[in-house]
Amino acid sequence: MKTELIASAHAVGESNYHIQLTPAYRREIFSDPLVAELTLAYMAEKLKEKKVILSGYGYGSDHMHLFVSNVRFVSEIKLVQLIKGFSSYMMRKGHKYMFQDKLWGKKFWSEVIIEGL
Repeated sequence: MKTELIASAHAVGESNYHIQLTPAYRREIFSDPLVAELTLAYMAEKLKEKKVILSGYGYGSDHMHLFVSNVRFVSEIKLVQLIKGFSSYMMRKGHKYMFQDKLWGKKFWSEVIIEGL
């Protein structure tokens, strides 16, 4: 199988990442399939805006995994901030009734912990 690398004006290669996100207080909000679907839809909207490809995703009841590629026009940290911030805002703004018994205040996601840096 032939490998095709993505070329841009300044680089040739791939940028693929596995991102794991956990709701605040590690609450099991993703046990509701609609909460999971809406959260993913808001994240996909922001990823598309930044020209990042959503290659795959998965859920546990208290966390989610995103597999993204083509992370070329935004830093990895900024990308995580954007998708967490936008999805949190949109979920709390329009769908808070779905998880208000599990999360409170302005918090939707837990803190980001980056290992190895």
